[in-house]
Amino acid sequence: MLKMSRRTFLGVAVACVTQAATQPILGMAETGGTAARRDVMDLARVRSDVMAYINTLQMPGKPYGCYRLKPSGAAEIYATCDVAILRTIMGEDLKQSLTAQQREEWISYINTFAQKDGVYLGGRHTKQHRNGMVTGALGVLGGKQPYPVQFYEDFNTPEKVGPWLEQIDWTRLWESSHLFWGGMHCYSMSRTCTDAWRDAVFTWLDANLDPDTGWWRKGEAHIDTNQPLGGGAHIWPIYQHHHRSFPYPEAVIDSILGLQKEDGSWLSFGSYLDLDALYGLTYMRSLAPNHRADDLHRAVHNYGDLAVEKFAPYLDRHPDTHHLLGTVGGLGLLNQLIPERFYDVVQWTDIFSDLRLYDTQSVEFSES
Repeated sequence: MLKMSRRTFLGVAVACVTQAATQPILGMAETGGTAARRDVMDLARVRSDVMAYINTLQMPGKPYGCYRLKPSGAAEIYATCDVAILRTIMGEDLKQSLTAQQREEWISYINTFAQKDGVYLGGRHTKQHRNGMVTGALGVLGGKQPYPVQFYEDFNTPEKVGPWLEQIDWTRLWESSHLFWGGMHCYSMSRTCTDAWRDAVFTWLDANLDPDTGWWRKGEAHIDTNQPLGGGAHIWPIYQHHHRSFPYPEAVIDSILGLQKEDGSWLSFGSYLDLDALYGLTYMRSLAPNHRADDLHRAVHNYGDLAVEKFAPYLDRHPDTHHLLGTVGGLGLLNQLIPERFYDVVQWTDIFSDLRLYDTQSVEFSES
């Protein structure tokens, strides 16, 4: 991870704005050592454009970090968390680039949504999903939750792990996996979590994987083909972050490649399912680098072609910050997978692999 001082970051930002006025986002480059040429994307320019759009969403007269989802919307918790995470995955270190007052205003605004049971109020998704978003945003800002998260008690002992996982709706895993991502995964990074608890979680997850597909849950019929991919992406990070061996990376690669559509997407450009697929390929490739390497390379370039075609008009439609987060995360994964086509002077990350977004032990409530 390339880290920058505040002065360096500001210098890069100024350079990007200057470059944006004189250079297009897209160019052409040789790929694969052949005469074939593909469009490339200057992510420094993209970063500048995204930042310009984000700046229009800051609520005037409100604390720094108080954002609305869209230009015509109202301020809310998802927007303010989205932007903190967005800026982080585009290479910014908010602890260095912001003043102490800016960070404090942002942290305090997020915590105005907190209730005494540790649940954050908000418009979309579940309380567990909001907890995951808040954990990510507070972590990169250097903030803390003002109250303990009481719903961790639903599954915080090894004996509770199996029954809690059994009650998840595995047939609708894309949505229900949010409970795991913002619940069990965040708890797994807590100071109070034990190795015995983590062992119980991995034992259950391993036993319930389908070895033929790499999907959860073995023996469950999903309501559609999107469910195991969208759900798996919310569970794979616990393996990655705790350096646990995922049993069937080859099967997951096969499954993801089999779901790609002719236009290069898995659902539609900028969708979270596309992000999930790119993350799955990135992570599983790190575990099985030689498995179907040519097919994987081709699939990623096909999605890269789609991203080059679709991104500029996408931003012109003024997407809400939560969808923009998914789209930018996808570009971050393209930066990791094919940096020769999607390039920047800073390393981009994504919402699943970046450990800074799961710093529960620093974020969680403490008496001191």
